[in-house]
Amino acid sequence: MLSALRDGFSSVVRNWGLVLVVLGTNLVLALVLAVPLALQLERDLAHTGASGAMMYGFDYEWWSRWSEEQEGPSRTFGPDVLGTGFAYKSLDLLLRGKLPAGAFADAAARDGKEVSTRAAYAPQVVDPIVLGMGALYVLTQVFLFGGLLGVFREPRAGWVVRGFLHGCGFYFGRMVRVGLLALAAAGVLFALNLPLADRVDELAREAVSERSAFLLLLGRHALLFAALLLVHMVASFARVIVVVEERRSALLAVVSSLGFCARHPFAAAGQYAVVVAASVLLVAAWSAFDARFGVSGWKSQLVALGGFQALLLGRIALRLGLLAGQLELYRARSRRVLEPATAAGPADAVPAAEAA
Repeated sequence: MLSALRDGFSSVVRNWGLVLVVLGTNLVLALVLAVPLALQLERDLAHTGASGAMMYGFDYEWWSRWSEEQEGPSRTFGPDVLGTGFAYKSLDLLLRGKLPAGAFADAAARDGKEVSTRAAYAPQVVDPIVLGMGALYVLTQVFLFGGLLGVFREPRAGWVVRGFLHGCGFYFGRMVRVGLLALAAAGVLFALNLPLADRVDELAREAVSERSAFLLLLGRHALLFAALLLVHMVASFARVIVVVEERRSALLAVVSSLGFCARHPFAAAGQYAVVVAASVLLVAAWSAFDARFGVSGWKSQLVALGGFQALLLGRIALRLGLLAGQLELYRARSRRVLEPATAAGPADAVPAAEAA
């Protein structure tokens, strides 16, 4: 498991330009929303006392008044997207079923003022522009999968833009079908989670101690997160099988992926454990830097921006390393299964020939 993951990260280091390609696509899509927001903020902050305060910190009172008057994508801007808040907010939205685009949120709520677990999963109003950019981002990531796996299949050969884009387009349809199957599986998980979450929350309210209630709530969130990781793992190995074995059927690739994960559960899950732990350490390092580095002007803002981009590069490298490690793991374990059968073939053929 570790050797396959090591080989996967070696493939990423050998083809480090892929990290920049993924980062570049993310930045291009983000700038579509960020540039108009920056221009609006510059216009609304002009000739105000908050403009100077914003150079040395976040003026929460000004933002509160400004946010209440906004409509459209600018309403989504808030202090929770700065620092380490993005990581906690993304995880919270994921577990509430509001990613991607509130597809798995449920609008049911109990009568009266009491808010149930189902109400917590209720979809929020999403600006159509933000929703459209989110859908475009997901499609872009799906498009890149084929080219990335095509390079990781032969990492020593290097890559060129033309070949990379060819791989992206060649496997795009199959990657979309695998993604739709993964979304369907995630939808089933969230549908099963809603009654379970209601029951666990009821037990938490009846618990005699705060510690028991906290453990119950934490446990159900951890269970849902582990189940979502399992769906992601099966879908990721299915993408690997599509490219390595040139499968045309996404459904059969998912079935093969389920079989592979069932045969090698510790190796497949172990790679996720290592990468998730590394991601947590990376966010913790960024949190320590963000807490100790005071932003006091445009020069320090540039340093903070550079640090944040370094964090994104690290997260992308971990994601690509996991993908390449899964490819190496599948290829290594599949080779072990095929080699004994291949080696037994000629020996078994001799008695058969003599009998004939």
